[in-house]
Amino acid sequence: MKKKTYLFVAGITVTCGTALAIHLSQPKSIPMTKSGHEKMISKSPTNSDDKSRKKDKGIAGIDYPTSDGFKLDKQSKIISKTDTGIIVAHGDHSHFIFYKDLKGTAFAYLIPNGVQITKPLIGDTNESINGHGHHYVFNPKDIVAEDAFGYTVRHDDHFHYILKSSLGMTPMLTNYNQGRHFQRDSHYKPNVQGIPGLDFATSDGFQFDGSGIVGKTNDSILVSHDDHLHPISFDDLRKTGWGEIVKIYEKREIATPLSHVASKEDLVQKTIEYLAKSLALPLSSIEIIKTDDGKIGFKYPHHDHSHVIMLEDIEIGKPIPDPHQLHHAKELEKHRIGMNTLREIGFDEEVILDIVRTHDAKTEFPSNEKNPEKMKEWLTTVTKLDLGSRKDPLNRFGLHLLPNLENLGIGFTPIKNMEPVLQFKKLKRLLMTATGVKNYDFLKYMPNLEGLDISQNNLKDLSFLTPYKQLNLLAAADNQLSTLQPLAELPKLQFLVLSNNKIKDLSPLKNLTRLQEVHIENNLVRDLTPLNDKENLKVLNLSENRGVDLKTLRLPLLETLTVNKASLTDLNFFEANPNLTEVTATKNAIQKLDGIEKAKKLQFLDLQENKVNHLNIKEKQESLTFLNLSDNALESLEGVNDFTALETLRVASNKISSLHLEESNQQVKSLDVSYNQLPKEELTLNENDIPLGVAHHFTAVKEGSIEGNPSLNDVLESQNQKNNKKE
Repeated sequence: MKKKTYLFVAGITVTCGTALAIHLSQPKSIPMTKSGHEKMISKSPTNSDDKSRKKDKGIAGIDYPTSDGFKLDKQSKIISKTDTGIIVAHGDHSHFIFYKDLKGTAFAYLIPNGVQITKPLIGDTNESINGHGHHYVFNPKDIVAEDAFGYTVRHDDHFHYILKSSLGMTPMLTNYNQGRHFQRDSHYKPNVQGIPGLDFATSDGFQFDGSGIVGKTNDSILVSHDDHLHPISFDDLRKTGWGEIVKIYEKREIATPLSHVASKEDLVQKTIEYLAKSLALPLSSIEIIKTDDGKIGFKYPHHDHSHVIMLEDIEIGKPIPDPHQLHHAKELEKHRIGMNTLREIGFDEEVILDIVRTHDAKTEFPSNEKNPEKMKEWLTTVTKLDLGSRKDPLNRFGLHLLPNLENLGIGFTPIKNMEPVLQFKKLKRLLMTATGVKNYDFLKYMPNLEGLDISQNNLKDLSFLTPYKQLNLLAAADNQLSTLQPLAELPKLQFLVLSNNKIKDLSPLKNLTRLQEVHIENNLVRDLTPLNDKENLKVLNLSENRGVDLKTLRLPLLETLTVNKASLTDLNFFEANPNLTEVTATKNAIQKLDGIEKAKKLQFLDLQENKVNHLNIKEKQESLTFLNLSDNALESLEGVNDFTALETLRVASNKISSLHLEESNQQVKSLDVSYNQLPKEELTLNENDIPLGVAHHFTAVKEGSIEGNPSLNDVLESQNQKNNKKE
């Protein structure tokens, strides 16, 4: 279930509207689930005996941050375990921590039973690499340990783990059935956060649909997207209903390792070193892959996903082509003739790119138009353009040829003179975040303006807006506002973004009956009475208003409420707001769930990091399907049957010592009980690889997580012994 954003986002999706998008669509931090294929297990070893630290200062990365800011915590992502330590993700690279250094710390439970706790003797740090921060470049002299998969190397005050795969030693797969189209498990439902590229599109527009598989690595498939490749890990495929693919590709026959291909070895090694240096990435983050047709490429992290760039596209000594740019370049090549016509008219290169990429018009860009006059005719139909982040955007040549613009973005760049904007007589939306503009007299000459983004402009007063009665959208986040009085004179306002100001009093909003969304997080608001009985108000964000009194809120038709870090102590606000379907109230002080039974339409409730100590409620709750109570104070799950529609339950990091229920639960399908105190007998797997405690007390569960329970290591050890006997 994804968070609703309503109409607000749809009308302002241009690049310089970032301030708006940030406040409307922040993802929820919900732990990812593990599918049944993973047997609800992640290898989390048991505790070891505590001992005092041998150094007064402690160990970098455990007792204090390393030189690149890494410090292990319970949210750290453990990528893998070796014979001597753990590999932990940090940004775009990884860190290595020896088991010996974990001993005697709060993380001693990560040390497997029976492992030999040793640490190699380590000499002085290699000075030749110290200047690179966390952008470590592999040097064999830095190796302090080795296993079958990689090397542990010393870097400054910490260690990195370098996969041998990043040094040209990854085995590759051949013989794919590239034309096959896989079907997703029809029972799969994405969790709230989701996985980029699987549950929703990545930042470059990729979303896997079951087709386009062209290769694999040791732990991923490779999927074609435009003119580059996206790797998708087997782990993520399992979590998102694509387990059938993992079964087929994970155990495919492996071809000869690249390290055995002598003729290419030197070129591959030199290229990967050049790629790492050019992208400021550690070698350990780059993996060598091979496609079905034998081509060699390199997988590397990029924003919220990874890319694969082919060896043939890299020329040492020249800039590394970004896969996005490669795609955009080929896309722009389609528009070459039309772009040349824009050049002939006189537009500069930046504006040409912005016209091609960000415009809205009745028809598509005339890619093959050679006639300047016909191109000018098309320009008169353009209604949206984003010039955000461009230097002096309003003084670019040719803007007079766009007389019918309705949406214009000019944000994130200093603007001294707003007068040129007046040439756009039909402008309805103007997005000018972080422009530094202080004088808004120009607005009096823009009678059609309906939406205005003036966020991040250090404004202290909005009085200049009072004449503009037609405004229906206003974003004024991240300013220095302490009063909303001028807004009382703007009766058509529908969407308000006022986050990160100094606002206490909402009374000026009392008569604004058309409001649909209000985002006023991180202010000083307590009394919500002025918002009451607004029939159009559907979305409200009150987060980080310490002490806000939800007892003063009465919005019978409100659907989405976000109120994180607001010192809430109860859920008694549901009765006066019965239409709520989604509530997020993390990091508060809520102790009981009483009041939730009054929420007859509630489907999603996130109460992570509160103080809830039991699930019992006075009456049945018949609508809630998702409940997150991770990081609370639960000791048991008794009472879960009072939630008769519940399908997803997240109770990680509580104090639960047993899954026992007086009557088994038959509704919950996804259960996260990681990092609790569950006993070995409840975690032991049955013949279907489901933990006995889950199978007995939660009969419908298909996926979840039991990692981080101290007794889990005993379960894994017993399982390994059984497997060894079978062999």
